[in-house]
Amino acid sequence: MHAVASLDFLAVSLFLGLLALAVVTDLDAMRIPNRICLAIAALYPVHVLAGGVAIDWPAAVVVAGAVFAFGLIPFCLGLMGGGDVKLMAAAALWAGPAAALEFVLVTTFLGGLMAMVMMSPYRFAVALALARIGRDDIGTVLMGRVIPYAVAIAAGGWLTIGPPLLRGIG
Repeated sequence: MHAVASLDFLAVSLFLGLLALAVVTDLDAMRIPNRICLAIAALYPVHVLAGGVAIDWPAAVVVAGAVFAFGLIPFCLGLMGGGDVKLMAAAALWAGPAAALEFVLVTTFLGGLMAMVMMSPYRFAVALALARIGRDDIGTVLMGRVIPYAVAIAAGGWLTIGPPLLRGIG
């Protein structure tokens, strides 16, 4: 049982790490590579098989599909990038039906908060302060017109999906 728990811990850790990698790539290039979203989705069966607990994986797949389908609306309106939609759907797979609504609400709230900060006149002062400490890259993102939504998605995942997953590993 110890090896199975270790495999589940590895899968959950990789999931949370891949969310972090999505943030790094989104901040760097304003893109989330498909391979990150695919890796998150591909790790889910490992978690299901190694978890040792009953997981309603068909319902989780339906939830992920619904998040993807609803994500197409802001994508088609030019309000959200395709990588963001795919990342959110892949993370929703891990949330499953129990935590999906909380995940989507927290992610949406954090994304809205980021948008408000990026629209605020204080962003100029923050960008200047970041430039003075050598972090022009973050200041440039802050001054941009596009929100790196992977930050909100990852934070939503870390806050709502990560803790129950990590508590379930014994």
